[in-house]
Amino acid sequence: MSRAGRLLVSLVVVMCASPVPVMGQTVLGVRGGLTRGTLSGAETPVFEGSRSRIRLGVAVAIPVSHGLGVRLGGDYVQAGGGLSHPNLGFGIDLDYVASALAGIASRRRPDRGIELDYVRLSVLARAGQQPGSRRVAAYVLAGPFIGYRTGCAETISGVSLTLGCGEVGVDVSDTDLGISGGAGIEVSVSYRMRIALEASYDLGLREVAYGAKTRVFSVLAGLTCSL
Repeated sequence: MSRAGRLLVSLVVVMCASPVPVMGQTVLGVRGGLTRGTLSGAETPVFEGSRSRIRLGVAVAIPVSHGLGVRLGGDYVQAGGGLSHPNLGFGIDLDYVASALAGIASRRRPDRGIELDYVRLSVLARAGQQPGSRRVAAYVLAGPFIGYRTGCAETISGVSLTLGCGEVGVDVSDTDLGISGGAGIEVSVSYRMRIALEASYDLGLREVAYGAKTRVFSVLAGLTCSL
């Protein structure tokens, strides 16, 4: 876990230290896990495969009525996907370059991809069981998000070649817009603290690179605490 992730988890643990039972209260949570990112929707079929990366986030869930609420979240999300076009972005035959760098005479296709990093803000509707009403509570989430790009790189695996998108003239949008949906469970471990397990899918609606849109599937675990 990164240093920032450890600090967030420590913050939640400290805030949850008081053994005071509460229900229907605002809930603070931190979570982290793995993502599986793809890019799709381009006019030409230049994308294939996916990229496995990480996600870290913090959220505040505010109850509105029994079983319904709003969750405000901020996440660091690593997205991206595989590239299949031999001349994409670089303007030269990447198969040939990768083979030369690796000292391979064949024209074997290397594994290439684009990596996009975002800080995403989301406003999600939450529907489900009240966390404090039972030991295990299930819920679903849905709503919009906006992402601000913090990084971009094109990579070729096997030869340790990574180039910033600006170095190869790739036109990448600074923002991403979309909708997110997911489901999860919370398991009580004390009056105020719960372990959360969650799966979500983010559907980008804006073209971010090469006419394609982001798709991110995430599997997350974390801690939540009633404030």
